[in-house]
Amino acid sequence: MDRKGWIVITLCIILMGVNFHYMQENAKMAQQQAEEAKKKADEAKKAAPAAADGGAAATPAAGQPSPAATVTAPSAPVAPEQKHQITAGSVTYHFTTKGGGIERAVLAGTDHVTLNEHSQEAIGALRREAGGLDGIAYTMKEATAKGVTFEGTNTEGIRVTKAWSLTEGAESDEHLLDLKITLTNTGTAQHRSEEYYLFAGASTALNHADDRYQGFFWNNGGSAKYEWSSYLAGGTFSSAKPDYRQSFDKLRFGGVMSRFYTHILTRVNERDAPGKLWTTRRQLPKPLDPAKAGDATIQDFATEAAMSLPTVDLAAGASVTEHYQVYLGPKEYDRLSKIGKQRHFAMYYGWFSIVSTALVVVMRWMHEMTGNWGVAVILLTIFVRLCIWPVHAKSMRTMKRMSLLGPMMKELQEKYKDNPQQQQMEVMKLYRDYGVNPLGGCLPLLLQFPIFIGLYSMLEYAAELRGHGLWWVRDLSAPDTVATLGGFNINPLPIIMGLTMVAQMKLTPQPQTVDKMQQRIFMFMPLIFLWFSYDFASALSLYWSTQNLFSIAQTWIMKLYVPEPRLEKVKREPKPVPQSAFFQQAGQKDKSKDKKNKPPRLGG
Repeated sequence: MDRKGWIVITLCIILMGVNFHYMQENAKMAQQQAEEAKKKADEAKKAAPAAADGGAAATPAAGQPSPAATVTAPSAPVAPEQKHQITAGSVTYHFTTKGGGIERAVLAGTDHVTLNEHSQEAIGALRREAGGLDGIAYTMKEATAKGVTFEGTNTEGIRVTKAWSLTEGAESDEHLLDLKITLTNTGTAQHRSEEYYLFAGASTALNHADDRYQGFFWNNGGSAKYEWSSYLAGGTFSSAKPDYRQSFDKLRFGGVMSRFYTHILTRVNERDAPGKLWTTRRQLPKPLDPAKAGDATIQDFATEAAMSLPTVDLAAGASVTEHYQVYLGPKEYDRLSKIGKQRHFAMYYGWFSIVSTALVVVMRWMHEMTGNWGVAVILLTIFVRLCIWPVHAKSMRTMKRMSLLGPMMKELQEKYKDNPQQQQMEVMKLYRDYGVNPLGGCLPLLLQFPIFIGLYSMLEYAAELRGHGLWWVRDLSAPDTVATLGGFNINPLPIIMGLTMVAQMKLTPQPQTVDKMQQRIFMFMPLIFLWFSYDFASALSLYWSTQNLFSIAQTWIMKLYVPEPRLEKVKREPKPVPQSAFFQQAGQKDKSKDKKNKPPRLGG
């Protein structure tokens, strides 16, 4: 390895060490903040009886930050809490008068997930400050099997009416609810404010390993973007942030997401309006896995978001109504496309999102034909390989021809070993004389790279695969662990993938100029891929194993039915030397002038 290589490796090790140091410091800081918050909560509980006996209410000291954001305690409700349930298909919504919204949404079917389970407040709560809580005492005015209405008045004399209902029509879905919120000024003075926030809920991972998929997003006039929750946690070159606040000219929707599920709060009024998005990352009091409850090193978080209403400007007695929709469900491209309002933009596949989108459409079509998602992944793999068959065949032919050039290239390397520049020129001349393109063997890899990345992203976030299996695989969205030996999981599909990669490399022709070091690197590639995808979704290993087997079969078929290439020099005719009109030989006529039409000669 040259000096540059060692410098790069040294810098990477240093950066990894610095990152590890700051991660430890951030973890210690978060633990200290959590202990301080717990201590303050205990002191508040002790001070509560004194206040009940007639003492003055304890006032928190100003300017004391919390790990997530400053939370304003809601006023005590006048009436006891009322609850109501609405069931739509496989989803059951639990409504409450505390916040006048959705306390949680229980997804049955193959999901078996409860959304907003670890939230401090109901989805749809109306806050006067982004990080506060809804202090309005709501009452349930109407409750049916298809909707519920809450009503309450805040301390400023603004009556808030929230009408929740199931969606209907072509763009309806069991995971989608309508919310019409009406603000009425019951006072005698003008009321104007830009600080009304609608709470979108709290998203948590299904397990500790999926915490890295937590994020938040927004749509500003058709431009949809996102950030991972780690943006708030900080890193090597940035410190932890208490929250995220941003204003937008045309805020259409915002929300939070986990690996497979999302909360999308969408404004559906006719005209776009400016809005603000607020997000925070709050540490849960205990880990998601009950078995890790006593482990201080396990830290799980909830990602919360709120979206502001347009500017509220109400005269005395005036009212305004804003229409929103709340989506609580899986991140499925087909489902989000059907309910419109650009919500399918919330499928953030990464750089090759176009490829991922096309592949998920094809995979869903194949599932409709077969009825099994695992079979659909296999058919999708075969479909992709058939599409790139001509390019792959041309690549194999080019690699075989390059291997035939091996002896000649070795002679050139020996002949010009002291003159690398001349050696390179002679090698390129050799390629040109025999019509061999040295980049022809790399073309399929370049084509497969975006396909692999796009398919990897699609399979990694495909909620359609969750809970569905094939053969011994119980869940295509998780590793196909069949046993555990000494704490090590046995996953057959990645092992099959590694073995088929080795077999494929044995059948792939290698140029004779490849040295031993390169051969060793090639042999390590299956191990690298095996380590890289061992604990990822089994659907990815299924795809890679299937495409390896298909490639082996393709190589075998070409070996049987396609004749071996032969080396033949390309016959090239000499190009004609262009002649200039200014350098004609003496006595040479310009034929182009003779061809011009001449006037007829008159007379005899």
